[in-house]
Order: sequence, then structure tokens, then C-alpha cells
Amino acid sequence: MPVKFEKNTEAFLAVLTLVTGADDSGSLEERDFLYKKVKGLAIFGNPASADFSKLLGKVTDSVYSQTPPDVDGVLAAAKDALSPDLRKLLVSTSAELIDADGANPNEKALLDKIRRVLG
Repeated sequence: MPVKFEKNTEAFLAVLTLVTGADDSGSLEERDFLYKKVKGLAIFGNPASADFSKLLGKVTDSVYSQTPPDVDGVLAAAKDALSPDLRKLLVSTSAELIDADGANPNEKALLDKIRRVLG
């Protein structure tokens, strides 16, 4: 089933969810980055933490409904759902997110793919 996003916020978070899961474990640093930096981005409208958490959970469940997740499908759908400016912001935000707890080879490879598809 092809990936499709109803909102650009879902597309943005779906890619970040892939980045968070690329090393097979989320970290406190990644969580803090999402709730402090990403939640505050204009695209999200600075929601309450509970609302952001609900959106993040929905998106994460959707991305990981297939194991392994359809990385290529998520990236293609995100490209379609996001403006060029939001794609640029997403690439830079993804790079910051992998550095939050130290980038590993899987995260670096995913970031390269994100840059190729969205950059």
C-alpha cells in the first residue's frame, strides 16, 4: 500500500521517525530534540506537548505498521507533501537529529538517502 500523508506535519514527522529508528533505539537526546526543537517549528504551530505526542505517536504507528518500514515510500510521499522550503528544513533538521546522540553508520546512510530524495 502506497504511503500518503494527510498533512505536511505528518510527512515531516514521518521522516524524523525514520531517523530516530535508524539505529534501532530511540534515545532521551532524540526525544528532547523532538520536543524542544521540532515541536517549536512554525509548521507545527507550537502545540501542547500532549498534542504533539499524540501526533508523533500516530505517525510512528503509521510508519512502523510495516516491518521493516517502507523508507523509500515514506521519503517519496514526504517529497510530494512538502514544499521545497519545508524539504530543505527537513533535511537540516534530520542532520541535527542524528547528531543529538551521536550519528551511527545506519543513521548516516539514511541521512544521505534523505538528502538525495528531498534535497
